[in-house]
Amino acid sequence: MAAAPSVRTFTRAEILNAEALNEGKKDAEAPFLMIIDNKVYDVREFVPDHPGGSVILTHVGKDGTDVFDTFHPEAAWETLANFYVGDIHESDRAIKNDDFAAEVRKLRTLFQSLGYYDSSKAYYAFKVSFNLCIWGLSAFIAAKWGQTSLLANIVSASLLGVFWQQCGWLAHDFLHHQVFHDRFWGDHLGAFLGGVCQGFSSSWWKDKHNTHHAAPNVYGEDPDIDTHPLLTWSEHALEMFSDVPDEELTQMWSRFMAHKPAGARVPISLVEQLSLAMHWTWYLATLFLFIKDPVHMVVYFLVSQAVCGNLLAIVFSLNHNGMPVISPEEAVEMDFFTKQIITARDVHPGLFADWFTGGLNYQIEYHLFPSMPRHHFSKIQPAVESLCRKYGVRYHTTGMMAGTAEVFSRLNQISLAASKLGKSA
Repeated sequence: MAAAPSVRTFTRAEILNAEALNEGKKDAEAPFLMIIDNKVYDVREFVPDHPGGSVILTHVGKDGTDVFDTFHPEAAWETLANFYVGDIHESDRAIKNDDFAAEVRKLRTLFQSLGYYDSSKAYYAFKVSFNLCIWGLSAFIAAKWGQTSLLANIVSASLLGVFWQQCGWLAHDFLHHQVFHDRFWGDHLGAFLGGVCQGFSSSWWKDKHNTHHAAPNVYGEDPDIDTHPLLTWSEHALEMFSDVPDEELTQMWSRFMAHKPAGARVPISLVEQLSLAMHWTWYLATLFLFIKDPVHMVVYFLVSQAVCGNLLAIVFSLNHNGMPVISPEEAVEMDFFTKQIITARDVHPGLFADWFTGGLNYQIEYHLFPSMPRHHFSKIQPAVESLCRKYGVRYHTTGMMAGTAEVFSRLNQISLAASKLGKSA
């Protein structure tokens, strides 16, 4: 009887020091190793087919246990098993701040048992219906007075911008699978709200947004803060790019806008292509059928785009901008949950704040439990804040105006640092 093959054991240092393991191997042959639940997986062959996009690359050479548990259904374990290559040695299984991470995991189990991962379909039906009413009102105003009144066109376009912003939050919920456990329905309703209604690519968004969740405010890894030279959020970028030629900075900006890393493809489904085509069909039809006057059409287009963009930016900037930016070395030393908390900012709840931000004013709770429906965040917020106090993990909450002031204050600090750097060069 043949002996069972022995399972290779690794140390955490070996996984982190991938260069040593890959010495003498060609780039195409080097393994992409990551740790999940103290087991080691080589995911190189899976990267092109990963449904979540290039986010999988953020945890190569790292422990991805909590990020895997947070974002994947139980069925994903079967797929993962195909790439198993070994175990972490028993003497090397402890990770820093493990007690805090363990309690967050317990909270997740508790919230699941309390039904907080189950959505209210009536709540989301109302949210979608109310949003479509905003669209209907916008279209009615354009159809009724669009050919005669510039003011009516501005009002209609502004309402359309609000409609788009709110569609963004709803598409976000559906694509995060907060509403349906069946991902088919989440993806397709996300394609309707995000593609048909708002006009954004859900596959591009998933790839970029999932990477942000895996490495929030981690310099060089989070695409949401990789906005240099247009906006700079940390001294890391100033130090890195102080001697970079303008042409290379332009290329970096182009890569930020595309965000399609080498080694991972972003498949565009037929459903998504059709949804985007439908968006531009109804949007352009509104301009040409209801407004007709070329000048008014340009005004309508610019106002609708500007209103949506600015309303989105107000919320996006509050979420993480101006919060600590972590170096890759610091990120390795932190557990997954601590990174989510210290880089996020909660905004005080209220009827307007909850609606305007689409529930993202509970940014900390949302980052810890991204597939939980937004209408449960207020229930779990006290428990999360209490746990952070217990372990001394910074939990930051503020008002909408005060949070915006913090964002501008941080930009001012970086601006002054850049000015000093320029003078010393």
